[in-house]
Amino acid sequence: MICGLLGMVAIWWPIHQHARSFETRVESENAIRGVKALRLAVSRAVEREWESLQAVAGQIAPMENEEIRAFTDAVLVAGGRVAWAGLADLSGTIRVGSNGSRVGTSVSSTDWYRQGLRGPFFGDITSSNPTAAHEQNDVLNIAVPVKSADGDVTGVYVYSLKASWLQDYVQAAADDLGLLAYVVDKRGRSIFPTQQQTSVDLTPASLSSLSLNIESAQVVEDANGVRNIYAVAPELTVGNAPPTGLSLVARVPPASFGQDVSDLSVAMWISLLSLLGVLGAFSILFTRHFVRPLERLSETAREIADGKEPYPEEFNSSRESEQLSHALSRIQSRYY
Repeated sequence: MICGLLGMVAIWWPIHQHARSFETRVESENAIRGVKALRLAVSRAVEREWESLQAVAGQIAPMENEEIRAFTDAVLVAGGRVAWAGLADLSGTIRVGSNGSRVGTSVSSTDWYRQGLRGPFFGDITSSNPTAAHEQNDVLNIAVPVKSADGDVTGVYVYSLKASWLQDYVQAAADDLGLLAYVVDKRGRSIFPTQQQTSVDLTPASLSSLSLNIESAQVVEDANGVRNIYAVAPELTVGNAPPTGLSLVARVPPASFGQDVSDLSVAMWISLLSLLGVLGAFSILFTRHFVRPLERLSETAREIADGKEPYPEEFNSSRESEQLSHALSRIQSRYY
């Protein structure tokens, strides 16, 4: 029995390890494909807002404030993705703001204004109103310079995208793909406040892929011994939008990763135990029909050799036992 169990382990272990390695490789490839599909969906959504920003900025340079105000107000109701839009002049003062808000406010010290004067800008998450709750006011500022017909910069036009919209969009797209997704910075930290308490356990190799803009997938074992696969797409957008400095990280849920190998292991053990049961039953039958008659005949032969007069039993369970029982009968009849 012990030898049988050791034999089963010897059969099961290499198959289990190979299956686990194969599943990890397949799941890693699927995770990379999944995060690339997720990035494409998110990139298209961000690009739509970016193209809208560029289109508005390209038309408002010769307009009066009221005309610009009409464009700016329309932006807010177009899709619910923009929390605020506005135009800052060369002095760094808001000239036009959606719904008339922030007009006359100086923004000359903000990143979106200073960077927007030089070219397209995609900013980090900031709060549009530091005194209000994060979940209501976190925004991503995207800005472009406004140029006259002669190509001179006359101001900066900005969209403050709702961070909640981007987070919800990423989450919905990830759910459709069966993934858990995070938007992270170059240090691997989630940019959304509601996810900052959630651990994104990236390996040094994954963090390197963020800085080197290389897609990768790594298996990470958490403190509880649960193995997770993290796939990294090193840039949030892949089209005409400017570099964001943000990346997508997709995690294969532990409930799905490793389940196939576990099911295979259970099936293998059931098969091996069934095989052991069949072999055990065969051994019992073999012993009863072949080995035991030979043992009885051997005992009879020893008794004859000791001078006793046993009656040789007739066995016909095998040719050998039948021949041996006949031979013992002849020997006994010769001496007695």
